Amino acid sequence: MKTYGGRYKVSREIYYGVPAGWRRDEMIRTHRELGGSFDITGPEAAEPDAPGCMPDRWHWLQYRATLYRIVDGVDAGDPACAEMAVRYIELHHIGSYSGYLRAPLARALSRVALSDGQIERLVRVFCSMVNTRDYPWEFAAYLKLWRRLAARAPASPAGLGQ
Repeated sequence: MKTYGGRYKVSREIYYGVPAGWRRDEMIRTHRELGGSFDITGPEAAEPDAPGCMPDRWHWLQYRATLYRIVDGVDAGDPACAEMAVRYIELHHIGSYSGYLRAPLARALSRVALSDGQIERLVRVFCSMVNTRDYPWEFAAYLKLWRRLAARAPASPAGLGQ
């Protein structure tokens, strides 16, 4: 079996697929349940040059486009979009384009106020990456976010200053 994702060794279906719970309709429903006010629906995504090797190309395009709208929602100050961005970073899905999706989410999160719980969750993710020497492509964006969070974070055993 051929594997994808570099050191992570994931199957083709996972690498080119949409993570569970992150299809466009699922993200819209979650956003609504979180009380989101920013419109993340947007038009249907269509890209003629998207990789044709994907098992479910249409859903993957909608997933990617919706995550970019979540970035816009974080920038617009929608707390539901910020929560979804934190959840996606926590998910650490290894798939096609996933690092390119997480980096703008991290950059957007560095520009908004986060709850103490969200800060602790992100710090836990970043500390875990350091402890396991797992430095994904988007780690530079995480590092910038982490520095901003460290200045705002409550004292916690989650790994700040330890």
